[in-house]
Amino acid sequence: MLTFSRFTGALLGLAALICASATTQAKPYKGGEIYSQQTYKYGRYEIRMRVAKGSGVLSTFFTYKNGSEQQGAYWEEIDIEVFGKNNATQMQSNVIIGTNRPTSKTEGVHTMPYSLGDSYNTYVLEWTPNYVAWFINGNQVRRINGGQFVTGLNSPQDIRFNLWAANIPEWVGNWNDNILPVYQFINYIEYRPWNSSTNSFGSGWRDDFNFFDTSRWSKANWTFNENLADFDPNNVVVRNGILVLALTREGQTGYNGTPPADNGSSNSSTPPVASSSRSSSSAPSNNNATIHIEAENFNEVGGSVTTTNGVVGYIDAREWFKYRNVNIPQSGTYRVEYRVASALQTAQFTLDRDGVGLGTINVPNTGGWDNYQTISHNIYLNAGSQNLAIYANSGGFNVDWIKLTRLY
Repeated sequence: MLTFSRFTGALLGLAALICASATTQAKPYKGGEIYSQQTYKYGRYEIRMRVAKGSGVLSTFFTYKNGSEQQGAYWEEIDIEVFGKNNATQMQSNVIIGTNRPTSKTEGVHTMPYSLGDSYNTYVLEWTPNYVAWFINGNQVRRINGGQFVTGLNSPQDIRFNLWAANIPEWVGNWNDNILPVYQFINYIEYRPWNSSTNSFGSGWRDDFNFFDTSRWSKANWTFNENLADFDPNNVVVRNGILVLALTREGQTGYNGTPPADNGSSNSSTPPVASSSRSSSSAPSNNNATIHIEAENFNEVGGSVTTTNGVVGYIDAREWFKYRNVNIPQSGTYRVEYRVASALQTAQFTLDRDGVGLGTINVPNTGGWDNYQTISHNIYLNAGSQNLAIYANSGGFNVDWIKLTRLY
């Protein structure tokens, strides 16, 4: 049995799967979600919010192409998901695209040296034709430059906030309803559209939630299989200039308290820390260091891959091989190159860090198992010792070597 596991997170339908139940009477817990009446595309989305704490809980902001959940539809979604577990110190970034199920995604987890649930923090999502980037309190935590997870986002999307409990303990932690009720507090959202003629963000709009603007927002009243709660409109409240999303038991919906005040401070001087912090091995120290890994030099393997003449082959779906203690000398965007061969059109794999997907890439038909080509994608990596793995979403490819080069 393979022991390597990946948890898809938003792939499961963080975007309230509208095709699911449209009632709020089915489950013992109730969450809250709002979604925009209009759709938006490229732009800068700035959100000021204080998230909920508690294992099993997710506080989110995301963009979502309506109808993505339908069978055969092309899925498009960009996520900010803050885990309530671990004292709410971690945020997941993600882009989800594709017609096939499971869809393609590129999950990244960013650990902060402070709790995102103790005060208000500023989150920014920048989505342009050339890149997608995420920021917390002015610090860029991830950037994707080009590639399928940028060019695959073509449609206007609505924008959503929600607070819910996932029945996936391996991803979000074990659920314990003794924490209820918990709340997500949103001070404002500001949207500035992308101006392609000036390559900058223009003037847009801002909602300070002095009231619930029904011309801009609607309240969700549905659920989906991975959600322990139904979305109940009663768990969406505006009070004292704060949007409150509640997660409660059935029969205890709503919010009657006073939202915590936003004093305007942030942890902008405290950057995120690396997601993994194992002891490092020797590596080049220059800013544009290149790290070369021979594919056969993996430390762990899941499955029955073979190594012949310095090549890893006979890779089947869900098999993986891991390289421990790969030292990343400096945080930044890296071009990750792979020397690969395949006689198929369907091969695909994900670069993972300790079970967290960093980016997914398709392997082309190179014309045969002995005909090698170099493919690449750009990945944001934190500095420090990393455990990196190749995980086969679908098999049928060989890997000769891997090379990481810091771009900036």
